[in-house]
Amino acid sequence: MIKVIITSLLILVLNGCSYEPILLKKNYQFDLVEINSEGEKKINEIIESKLLQNTKKTSEIKYKILFLSEKKREIVSSNREGDPTIFKITIKLKYNLRENDQIVLSNEIFKHSTYNNIKDKFELLEYEENIIKNLSEKLSDDILISIKSSVK
Repeated sequence: MIKVIITSLLILVLNGCSYEPILLKKNYQFDLVEINSEGEKKINEIIESKLLQNTKKTSEIKYKILFLSEKKREIVSSNREGDPTIFKITIKLKYNLRENDQIVLSNEIFKHSTYNNIKDKFELLEYEENIIKNLSEKLSDDILISIKSSVK
């Protein structure tokens, strides 16, 4: 009984305050007509595809974006034998947004993730690729949000 009351109260409150997730509607009123990238190829492909699928092709506001990605994998902790136990992947992304050949927005974003070592190296490689994919998608979301909030 209490769960029903709490659930209905929560729905009423969230609906009444017009709560909307920022990335759910993906209503970006701009178009990225040119995307240039340098750095890590796999990361750049993920970011480019996510940027292209979330912008409007019919928008009057048109931007060009250039971004540079760097990936760094480091050992955070080792055991007594010197074998790594904890790794950290950091992705650094610098980007410039241009409109009519003038820089409108310039920013630098860092994302990182730490994870434990896995004895099976194939499984570790797959896990790292999954982490890189997730971090790259978060970076593209951050780019879209920063463009939407800071430009026009």
